[in-house]
Amino acid sequence: MEKIESRDSIYHQELYTILRFGALINSSLHIEDVLNYAMKWAEEFIQAEASTIYELDEENQELFIRLARGEKKDQIQNIRLSVGEGIAGRVVLTGQPMVVQDVSKEPCFSDKFDRISGYQTRSMICVPLIIRDRPMGVIAVLNKRSKEGFSQADLLLLTSMAQQIAVAMENAKLYHRLEEKFELTTQELKTAQEKLIRSERLTAIGHLIQGIAHELRNPLTTIGGFANRIKSEFTNNERIHQYIDIILEETDRLERLVQQVKKFSKIQSAILKPSKIQTVIENVLKRFHPLALEQDVNIITHTEPALPEINMDIPQMTMAISNIMENALEAMPSGGTIEIKTNRDEDNILLEVKDTGIGISSDQMDSVYDPFFTSKTSGAGLGLTMVHQIIMNHEGEIHIASEVLKGTTVTIRLPILRK
Repeated sequence: MEKIESRDSIYHQELYTILRFGALINSSLHIEDVLNYAMKWAEEFIQAEASTIYELDEENQELFIRLARGEKKDQIQNIRLSVGEGIAGRVVLTGQPMVVQDVSKEPCFSDKFDRISGYQTRSMICVPLIIRDRPMGVIAVLNKRSKEGFSQADLLLLTSMAQQIAVAMENAKLYHRLEEKFELTTQELKTAQEKLIRSERLTAIGHLIQGIAHELRNPLTTIGGFANRIKSEFTNNERIHQYIDIILEETDRLERLVQQVKKFSKIQSAILKPSKIQTVIENVLKRFHPLALEQDVNIITHTEPALPEINMDIPQMTMAISNIMENALEAMPSGGTIEIKTNRDEDNILLEVKDTGIGISSDQMDSVYDPFFTSKTSGAGLGLTMVHQIIMNHEGEIHIASEVLKGTTVTIRLPILRK
């Protein structure tokens, strides 16, 4: 039993480390600090001697060095590569990563940097930085310190990091464009920054956890199958049965998590059609009324008449409102009130769901949309992550306000269909 708990603890530590890196890499728009931290982290985990981030100059179709690390970094700062030149130029051109264990045998390797700096490149991993299917640069790590070749695990780690580094670089660009184009107040700039960081961070983490779920699926099936076979062969050994049952319970739990992640991956885009939000709300309430009666929860609705249509994916919006209702009911196991309001606010429809439940503490509010964050005793912690993604699919906004022991209010703003 102690070994099982230890492995479970290690799994959660690894997952926390990956998610924490995602949060840290997107926690600042001081891009030089962010990039330096990212590549320092990459070098330590991959055990590489040096690293470089190249950014694409789209106008001149050249790669320039955005950040270089290593003992010869100062000597190569001004070198540029044409798109297609060298390994980095090849990667940005094709959009495909390259792992080169011996650069002397790679025809597209350019020794331009080695000739100028005196550094000797032996091996390299080079991964594209892509945002919205558009290349914006590459990252490269050089020379394994152990003199061994780079592994598949090194490539997977750098690929997952590249997604988040690309997001951080894009966020910085967007933020600075906002500063230049608009004379925004300090608070407005901060709000814009937070929205960019949250939305793009969740997109990056979403891609990451989909990859993790994909890798888990086949081993889980194998583990569960062999565990059942062992159980059937040791029919009279209660102790082995006890251990096998623990294995099966844990594989079932992970399989449910994989199913939740698969569901999350299906809502990355939406099919929008003109629809009325009130019809969706009424259908959701029909489903939850019996449970509310069982828990002694009173549901009160206030609806402005004749609300206009919005562009909406009905199944996705049904899922989003259902998740909010489910959270509200779980926050009031001993009864309470859920108040639902819908009204028009200029060119938007506002949907407000307010409960009198246990609330959310202030130190948890910044994490409520993060994957795997949950205060419940069960569930994968993807409910509000999916709600956030769905509202973004509808070009809307979501805001959560909460106070411990007083309740939570979820406010959703959705644009009205323009005719």
